Amino acid sequence: MSFKTLIASAAIGLALIGNAVAAPPDWFPKESKKPFEEIVVGFANLGPSLNGYAAAYFKAFNEYAAELGVKPIMTDAALDPARQADQVRDLIAQQVDVMIVWPVNGKAIVPAARQVAQAGIPLIISNSMIDESGMEAMTSYTGPDDYAEAQEAGKIMAAALNGKGNIVLLNGTPGYRMAQLRYDGFMEVISKYPDIKVLDSQPADMSQAKGQTLMENFITRFGKQIDGVYSVDSGVGFGALTAARAAIQEGTLEAGKIKFVDATMYGFVWDLIKTGEYYGSVYQSPEEDARLALRSALKLAAGEKLKQFEYLETPGVTKANVDTISRPNF
Repeated sequence: MSFKTLIASAAIGLALIGNAVAAPPDWFPKESKKPFEEIVVGFANLGPSLNGYAAAYFKAFNEYAAELGVKPIMTDAALDPARQADQVRDLIAQQVDVMIVWPVNGKAIVPAARQVAQAGIPLIISNSMIDESGMEAMTSYTGPDDYAEAQEAGKIMAAALNGKGNIVLLNGTPGYRMAQLRYDGFMEVISKYPDIKVLDSQPADMSQAKGQTLMENFITRFGKQIDGVYSVDSGVGFGALTAARAAIQEGTLEAGKIKFVDATMYGFVWDLIKTGEYYGSVYQSPEEDARLALRSALKLAAGEKLKQFEYLETPGVTKANVDTISRPNF
């Protein structure tokens, strides 16, 4: 064989390898309605700009899709519920095999979700639950159990205060199903402690800056009456802590008196729990959240039946166990 022929043969071999279809992963059903490489996943997401968790989720989702050799059709609602509904209808028109929706607003997405079901497309609701009125349109939910997370946060707060004290609440975006569940679950636990009083509860819209502003207002109104702060997530919680730090420097608040607790732990709050400046949070992995959604969508497209609710593990975190929990990378 000549040198030129050898080179040509090698080039053809490399081309064939490059064009080869990756084998389905071990967890993919052996008997599928459609070949793995032909499945089209549509993802109508709310957008990575929501917070650090969302940004980490979408990074992990895209990396996992690339690893599997899947090319999902992605849309970005930029936190606009009307835009998301239109994007869902566009994905229906494109005849995707399965659809994932991370709702901007759990109630606003219901009509579009029903259209997905009417089109015979399996529907995964990811991360934030659809409103109860649209539950029948959902094939499966994947993500955190927000109510249970909030219950865990409530237990942490009750322990931090020894069952007695005054607290303020910094909630999520009104209409966002996750925000309501994280309020309801927390209050279900706190209501069992008659000596814990809620001074006020305000929506912080998942914003660190708004969390800081609201906490500044709480400090002005309630001052040293505040014993605890519950936030929808660590971003909002850190905003509240920033306001408290300033008040401590001014002498308005006493250092270490206020116990800060939230329902989704970010990396910087993991650090603060270790030092004792922040009392506790709940661990939730955006990477596993993303991978669970994509795995479940591919299984549904193959014809596998899933449980209606596929929940992540979300343990509570305090200084007592923080060293056993991996530091979040967001």
